[in-house]
Amino acid sequence: MMKLLLVMFSVISPFSVQPVAVPAAHDMQWTAMEEKASEVTLAVDRSETFQHFRTLNGVSLDDSMNELLAKKGQPVHKKEDPYLGCPEYHFQDVKIGLCEDTDVIHYVHIDASEDHIKLNGKRIEMNIEAIHQALGKPYYVAEDGEVFLRGDQALKVYMKSGSSQIDGIDLFDDTVS
Repeated sequence: MMKLLLVMFSVISPFSVQPVAVPAAHDMQWTAMEEKASEVTLAVDRSETFQHFRTLNGVSLDDSMNELLAKKGQPVHKKEDPYLGCPEYHFQDVKIGLCEDTDVIHYVHIDASEDHIKLNGKRIEMNIEAIHQALGKPYYVAEDGEVFLRGDQALKVYMKSGSSQIDGIDLFDDTVS
């Protein structure tokens, strides 16, 4: 009985080794095919340019105070940010919330008085249609604006209530509170 079970198991087992008859190459039918060059059509996807938010008006959230000063020069004005508890540095085209004790940039802000922004070095007009064309649909729409996410980085477009008029734009790390 045991021999019968072993024989049956070896026949139905996926681990059983049984020779398989392979046809000889001369018995198989072969078809020669002419090689064709493949055509590749690339679609233009503007959001590919913005898979990540690296810089806003030339400033990265990873910049140190020394790198910031090398890029932007001396600030025009410096004031205390009441929410952050750290200084906000005003440069000609950007405001930056940077805590001096940690040397961490918490946000980069662009006022609506600018006619465009430079996101990752690409120029985008300061209107919501141009921003939608460049970034696609927002991740979240809030009362005060629209939020676009790329990884941990967020770009918030602040808008006047009930309109499509931009008040300003912030780049910040979504994980830092």
